[in-house]
Amino acid sequence: MAEKGAHLTGTNFIRPSIFEIIAQESFASTVQPAFQKLLSFILSFNPERYGHLLKWADEAYLIFNITLQRYYFKKYSASFSEAFYGLKRIAIVDSIIKRKLSNKQERLSLILIVVFPYLKQKLQQISQRYQLEEIDGCAPQSKWQKLYRNCVIKGYTMSFMTYEFMVLYNYILYVAGKSVYQSPLLRLLSITLTYAEPVPVLSISDLLRKIKHNSFGINDSIDILQRTVTTSLEFGAFFLQFVSWWTQEHYEKSIMTLPLPPSPKIPEMAKQYKGKCPICCKALKVPMVLSVSGYVFCYQCILPVIRETKKCPVTNYPAQEDDLIRLYLD
Repeated sequence: MAEKGAHLTGTNFIRPSIFEIIAQESFASTVQPAFQKLLSFILSFNPERYGHLLKWADEAYLIFNITLQRYYFKKYSASFSEAFYGLKRIAIVDSIIKRKLSNKQERLSLILIVVFPYLKQKLQQISQRYQLEEIDGCAPQSKWQKLYRNCVIKGYTMSFMTYEFMVLYNYILYVAGKSVYQSPLLRLLSITLTYAEPVPVLSISDLLRKIKHNSFGINDSIDILQRTVTTSLEFGAFFLQFVSWWTQEHYEKSIMTLPLPPSPKIPEMAKQYKGKCPICCKALKVPMVLSVSGYVFCYQCILPVIRETKKCPVTNYPAQEDDLIRLYLD
């Protein structure tokens, strides 16, 4: 990698392979699930008091991601995933390659890396919720509300397809050598990726030598602490990516080898709600099962209760909207 970085000049640069580009994008997508799993685990120690904070998990990750990416841009001129794969960002001005990003390009890079995925995810969540309500017949019947919902659903679908087509087209141009930009967002900012120069690391022998000669200072301590934290984050995210791949590869095979568990005993309290909603005590309409407790409710009944109380109305188990599963009964 050092040899590659040494050839970076004002007129040419070493192009990373398409496999490295896709790998770092895949690696970046594992950070948010890992953060949310960790947050969920921490809050599970006292779900009654802190369980409601899970609804702000996306916003908590947004703040964490801003802090993380800002540090890596200041330190390595690259995002978290790009730095892990030994890449960095360089500017292209009037077809001339510059080594350093401008302050404007750095700020815009940070905004696009952090805010763009957040807004995309939020729009996807709203679109999926509207589609589910349309299927269940719970959508508002007002003309303007229906028009607004259709615009959101179709707008997200069209924009998603257009963006994915642009990404694919950009990959083809990059592989064919017709473009130096690895993604449409980098093209928008006139930025490309290349290999980073090797960062000098304080070796153990240097560390012992400094301690021996009493030259080990506060800056060395801060540098070691920063490298320990960032390295832990990098390898932690990589490990979670590997575990995710391993689970997907072996899930189907391993689940089929498990013995069938015995049927659970139905409690007496559950028998009295057979065929009817525990909230309205009427026949089920648009039945939804709450996965944390197993009770089935009407969609119109359980949704406002979950949003307000964040728990099952029968068992008081902590719950959220994602725990509702639609049942299609004959």
